[in-house]
Amino acid sequence: MTRKLLSAFLALAALLGAEGSGLAQTTVYLKPAEALKLIFKNSQEVLKEEHPVTDEVRRKAEVELKYELPKDRYVFYVGKTEGRVDGYAVIDEQVGKVQPITFVAKISPEGRVDAVEVMVYRESHGGEVASRRFLNQFKQKDLNSELRLHGDIVNISGATLSSHALVVGVKRALVLWRIFYGKS
Repeated sequence: MTRKLLSAFLALAALLGAEGSGLAQTTVYLKPAEALKLIFKNSQEVLKEEHPVTDEVRRKAEVELKYELPKDRYVFYVGKTEGRVDGYAVIDEQVGKVQPITFVAKISPEGRVDAVEVMVYRESHGGEVASRRFLNQFKQKDLNSELRLHGDIVNISGATLSSHALVVGVKRALVLWRIFYGKS
């Protein structure tokens, strides 16, 4: 009886220890240069533009997002062909369950999502958010869309927190695009 109890206790401790450590697996789908090459495959050039988060930017973003921006600066990439803007992209992170999910969002000159790619996924579960089926739901969404789970975006069963993280991150990308490039 004591031996069974000890075995059960050790098994439970191991399980809790594994859960506490997360046993997260890091899956790198795309490095930054690869992501930009994929996102801007038809562009002749890609320019990097850094945008500091000024008090005005912070205020505008917080009004729309209902939370404080997590960074003091954002880098956008602008794809151009023959001087014409093909689109804008931002590489960002948003925490899923415990770990950040690194993604790139491409936004059209009109302010609609052209593409979303998961670049790095760090959780032990929920990596299905990197699937084409899930990511394609973001295409053509803009700030007038119902950009939320159970709205325009259907979550992946077992990956609700990761699904939500990408919705939050893509919406932030659209808000920042509008502040930096869009018509106010």
